[in-house]
Amino acid sequence: MMKRYGILLLGLLCCSASAEGLYVTPFGGYSFGGQGVDVNSTDYYNRGKAEDSAHYGVIVGLTVSPLANSYVLYSHQQTDLIQQVNSVDQRLDEFSVDYWHTGGTLYFSRSDFRPYMTGSFGLTRLKPAQSLDASNYFSMSFGVGAQLLLTDNLALMTEIRGFATFVGNNNGYDCEQSQQCAWYYSGDAVWQGQANIGLTLQF
Repeated sequence: MMKRYGILLLGLLCCSASAEGLYVTPFGGYSFGGQGVDVNSTDYYNRGKAEDSAHYGVIVGLTVSPLANSYVLYSHQQTDLIQQVNSVDQRLDEFSVDYWHTGGTLYFSRSDFRPYMTGSFGLTRLKPAQSLDASNYFSMSFGVGAQLLLTDNLALMTEIRGFATFVGNNNGYDCEQSQQCAWYYSGDAVWQGQANIGLTLQF
């Protein structure tokens, strides 16, 4: 499903009649937040979260005007699902977070230094390693950043982006190793932030 979704978004992006140029931005950064994932069993209940950690990804897009572009984004974070016991974090399981989004960027300057804001929507894939399956949820993001042109075809990108994944209250996973425990979502959304840095290559 995720492969088909990515191909569809890329196809829609490439069919834009007003496109002026293709660009690719590999990026890396740090994910923080991950609130909204709790831990429950027959013996205990504790607050939990996805541990803050590094991530990587890529943006492929089209410049549609001097001050705007459209893109598809993929981001992957491999981290741990942790619970808090007596204010101490304890590792429960490996946990992966993948974002597949399409969106757009609006720049506020045509100079070499270009502040911008960006928004996107798509799917989030959340998966504890010991869970029976992964789940995909609708999500949205909003961010602000800046692009510094280094050459005519190369730019440095930095941004802060926030993601909201809409999971629905009390949805969750059964554990593979013990059917008496579960990871579940304590609210309607899982919130996560990203600090990103990357290099944009314009074709």
